[in-house]
Parts: sequence; C-alpha cells; structure tokens
Amino acid sequence: MISKSGHPLLQTDAVEAVKMKLLPLALIVTPNVHEAQQLSGIEIRALADARRAAKVIHQFGCKHVLIKGGHLLNERATDLLYDGRFFNVLKGEFIETRHTHGTGCTFASALAAHLARGRSVLDSTQAAKAYVTEAIRHGLAIGHGHGPTDHFYFLER
Repeated sequence: MISKSGHPLLQTDAVEAVKMKLLPLALIVTPNVHEAQQLSGIEIRALADARRAAKVIHQFGCKHVLIKGGHLLNERATDLLYDGRFFNVLKGEFIETRHTHGTGCTFASALAAHLARGRSVLDSTQAAKAYVTEAIRHGLAIGHGHGPTDHFYFLER
C-alpha cells in the first residue's frame, strides 16, 4: 500500500477494498508503519501506538497482525506481532544502509515459505525476520539509488 519511505503504492479508493475484502481472508498481514497508520487511523510513533493500531487492524478479520517497525523512531528494527489476544515484541538489529530495496516483499515471502513448511506464525515470523536482517546486512550496491537486499547472502562466493 505504502512504501517504507511513505510513497503511496495503492490508489486511495482501493484501501477500503483491502480492509473489507482482503484482510478478512488473511492468516497474517504485515503492514509497515505507514500502512498500519493508514489502515488503523492511528499515528504510530512508539510501540504503544503500534499496539493500538494492531488491535484496530485485527478487527478487520485477519488472524494475525505484524506491524513492521523498521523505521519506528523510538524502537527501530522492532516488530509487533498480535494474534487477537497476545502481543509479541520482536526486537532486531537496525542496520544503517541504503540497500534495503524490497525488504517488505522479501519478509512476506520468507514468512510465507516458513508457514508453508508447517511452522507456527511466531516461529515463521522470527525466522523471516532473521533472514531479512542478514539479507540487509549483505545488501547489494547496485545502480545509483537504493540497492536491494542480498537474498543469497548465505551462499559462499
């Protein structure tokens, strides 16, 4: 819906369709802070705000909400997982780099892969977070803008 830098990727009138038609079908949704703000109507500056926003988003019918807080100023690299009853705070290492293009898609894909292997939502989320952290750490300086993460960092070069 919205890039990590705050640029809209979805037309405004489509947001209601996401809320009403897609979110109720989801096992887990993974909005970044900007997306969580738009979905919930809550400004997120701290973890307490993210908790309130996760509760609002959960009410749209998804089973789990993971608010990715990579750029949450107070708690950088901290994600918040909510299952409708309990919160799990997933702290991580914030890596200062320009090479983070595609982190949201990479995270969602890694999460889906771990879920497909039969792991729990929490275990899958933790594994995806660890994978993306290392992919960011090994980001690739390609082109003149923000480079991508290195999805194959684990292969010997």
